[in-house]
This record gives sequence, C-alpha cells and structure tokens, in this order.
Amino acid sequence: MRKTVKFEEKDNVAIVLEDLKPDQVVDVAGEEIRVRGEIPYGHKIALEDVAEGGIIYKYGEPVARCIREIQKGDWVHVHNVESIRGLGR
Repeated sequence: MRKTVKFEEKDNVAIVLEDLKPDQVVDVAGEEIRVRGEIPYGHKIALEDVAEGGIIYKYGEPVARCIREIQKGDWVHVHNVESIRGLGR
C-alpha cells in the first residue's frame, strides 16, 4: 500500500497517507526516505534538506518558506514553515 504521494517532480515534500513513526522507511516516487519523527496523516514529509529561508514546493508551486532548517524525513508544518500563498510573493 502506498504511504505517500508526491504530485510534481519539482516538489520537495510529499503528503503522507497514514500516520508515520520515527525511523520508519517509506518509498516516495522510488526513493526511500527515513522518517525523522512522527508525521500525522495528511501532513507533509521533507524529501530533501531545506535551509532556513528556503522554499517548499507542493503541486510544483512555491507554497511556504522555511523558518528553520528542515532535514530530509522531517515533518513539514507550521512549526518550521510559513505560508507564502496569498502574500503576493
């Protein structure tokens, strides 16, 4: 059963399709990603390291800016990103 979905090649996050646990390994578009902490169903997992100030891409579009460094396998949510949608940026 598929546990994640990545929408576009450019995306650096995927959506998780079930709750994920630390150290669980999931396949994302043919790449194995080790989960670094709990990630709830419907939330995002980082597919690569993203520096503070870096951009998160989902659906092939920029959707958020990192407010702190994110590592591959991290939960991507309001504690480490801020939305840039609707801000005219």
